[in-house]
Amino acid sequence: MPSYIPIGILHSQDGPMSSCERNLIDAALLAVDEINTRGGLLGKQVQPYVSEGLSEAEDFGKEAKKLICDKGVSSLFGCWTSSSRKEVKPVVEQERSLLWYPVQYEGLEQSPNIVYTGSCMNQQIVPIIRWALSLGRRRIALVGSDYVFPRTSNNLIASMLTKTDAVIV
Repeated sequence: MPSYIPIGILHSQDGPMSSCERNLIDAALLAVDEINTRGGLLGKQVQPYVSEGLSEAEDFGKEAKKLICDKGVSSLFGCWTSSSRKEVKPVVEQERSLLWYPVQYEGLEQSPNIVYTGSCMNQQIVPIIRWALSLGRRRIALVGSDYVFPRTSNNLIASMLTKTDAVIV
């Protein structure tokens, strides 16, 4: 049993997602420093292990497995995209570990091994569509990148609009 508490920080330090994720690495390391300065957790210092996701979903799953199996972490802080989270989900479930997911998500999954800390669609998209409709907006354009969150949100919006006189342009 180690004299410290190992945690994993799993974000991209390289690739297109790194500009968003590097700040989360810094924030997690700052939190670890603050916790350790105050005496740690349960009388033990927290030992962070930072792993690289390379902005590739498949790498997140592989790195999660390494952090859990090789470094002994039971809690991971990471992932920025739904696709990276979906790669890590089966790993944390199989290994009975925990992922703290920091951003909004589509809300179409659940896991006892993931703490979804961001808002889901019914908390952000539904209110904005209702607001636009209340202003008399009836021509709605759906725009988004081609990945899980925008595809799912556009499907939700399209479904909501079928119950109105609004049209998707």
